[in-house]
Amino acid sequence: MKIYTDADASLEPLLGKTVSILGYGNQGQAQALNLRDSGIHVLVGNRQDSYAEQAVEDGFDPISISDAAKAGDYLIILTTDESQPVIWDQQIVPNLEAGNVLVWSSGYNVGYGLIKPPDDVDVVMVAPRMTGNNVRTLFKHNKGTMAQVAVQQDATGEAWKRMMAVAMGIGATRGGVFESSFREEAELDLFAEQVVWPGLVAWFEECFKLGVEQGFSAELMVLELYGSGEASEIFRLMSQEGLYKQMANHSTTSQYGTLSRSKNLVSNEQKDLMRERLVHDIKGGAFVKEWSAEQASGSKLLEKLKAEVMENAMSRAEEQILPLVQEAHAI
Repeated sequence: MKIYTDADASLEPLLGKTVSILGYGNQGQAQALNLRDSGIHVLVGNRQDSYAEQAVEDGFDPISISDAAKAGDYLIILTTDESQPVIWDQQIVPNLEAGNVLVWSSGYNVGYGLIKPPDDVDVVMVAPRMTGNNVRTLFKHNKGTMAQVAVQQDATGEAWKRMMAVAMGIGATRGGVFESSFREEAELDLFAEQVVWPGLVAWFEECFKLGVEQGFSAELMVLELYGSGEASEIFRLMSQEGLYKQMANHSTTSQYGTLSRSKNLVSNEQKDLMRERLVHDIKGGAFVKEWSAEQASGSKLLEKLKAEVMENAMSRAEEQILPLVQEAHAI
């Protein structure tokens, strides 16, 4: 996999142009500030809410998304995935001009065909692999986060250069960017959200139930599973040293227990379920249809699921132990 850096990019395509940030949330704030610090003219488009107030505090004069879309040469579309189709139809499409550059940081809507840009604009993706807070913090320290980039449509013949200019402007080429596609970015994201993290959540829940059943304190189970912060430190070490190499930071008892007991925990039935979710739900598009229908119904099932987990035994145990952990971490 080729990694592109500052040596492969230039800010020149952005000079003298207007970059409109549509949506001043977590990524919008970070990318707007980084681009401005890179010497680029930035407009912020956002409805009048707390995010717009934050934009004012940051020195911007936010305008409506429609006005920002009309004024921008580059439109970086950073509203939530679920809000984008409506915003696209009502506020962006009527204000597009031939030759505009449309930039997404998520491949979901374009990758799954929920949004279909016109033929006379460049369609690209610059998707940082970290949260907006990290995108901004790394930039201020003359570093950058890695990012996935993609050209979906090259109407001008300059889409790659223009995309790389945006990546450079937000600091991504400092960390390194790699070529992908809208669909791959979306599928990888959904794979993590529907296979990796649900598996971890389900495993924690079952371990919690088993531990309590066998006489362990509910509060101590929460502490052992994730509440102490040890798990987050292990994940941090994984990202720096690797999944297996970081085990050297643990006792040999821990190393032996982890390596010898991890071989047979995933059953063939579980593997089949993982494969079905990836192949049928994610790659096959079944989840997109399901989630679109859920949103159309007012997200009633989502609200029901959230209410259920907030009332379970593990959540109740969290309320007892986590305030103590937070107080200790504040020292």
